[in-house]
Amino acid sequence: MKQTEAILGDMRFIPLKGVVLILILILTTSRVHAQYALGATGQMMIPTAEMQETGTFMGSANFLPEEVTPNKFNYPTMNYSVDMSLFSFVELTYRMTLLKMRTYNGRVGYHNQDRSNTIRIRPLKESRYFPAVVIGADDLFTEKATQYYGVLTKTFGFCKGHQLAVTAGWYFHQGNQPAFKKGPFGGIRYTPAFCRELKLMAEYDTNGWNLGGAIRFWKRLSVHVFTREFTCVSAGLRYECTLIH
Repeated sequence: MKQTEAILGDMRFIPLKGVVLILILILTTSRVHAQYALGATGQMMIPTAEMQETGTFMGSANFLPEEVTPNKFNYPTMNYSVDMSLFSFVELTYRMTLLKMRTYNGRVGYHNQDRSNTIRIRPLKESRYFPAVVIGADDLFTEKATQYYGVLTKTFGFCKGHQLAVTAGWYFHQGNQPAFKKGPFGGIRYTPAFCRELKLMAEYDTNGWNLGGAIRFWKRLSVHVFTREFTCVSAGLRYECTLIH
């Protein structure tokens, strides 16, 4: 089926003032740990070597402008996902991304979905002197797009409770239509001592630079927003709870 132009507006021309205003509103509303745009543990678009507690369930929904999606998406879209940490060292994610298609009668819309998954395993937990290590795979059962990564994360405390998490990793063994290019990725995340529910993040995801933040309310609901090099805005919601104690 032939893909067509987006019926959702192109976000590339949002004024810089609008981006800044959205960031300020989100980051100062009040006072969050996931690969937010993809529903797994990580920062905005990159994975980290951190893991959720055993039995943690996460469900999320995200708006994704075309600047942050794989090449086959030449239009803005949305995804929704479920994520489960069976153990503190094993995490599974299942995602559905809306596909815009033209039906047999000529109607254009989001009539199909692209299914994908992520599997993460942590062989080494972070300690005082060593970073955490996670190996992961995206679309493990899809031959055309399977990609693997290894990632390290180390958290540093400073100035009476402030925290800075530093992440570095590498994508490799990709298929024909990967979401991320082969090569290095990394980022930093700042958590202020006065507001543990607030996370400010900057990262490079092999496709570009992202800047944004996330905030969690009532220990369950997270809101995030970020910009890809000030060309667009992506945002989403995430709910989390503990199903297995």
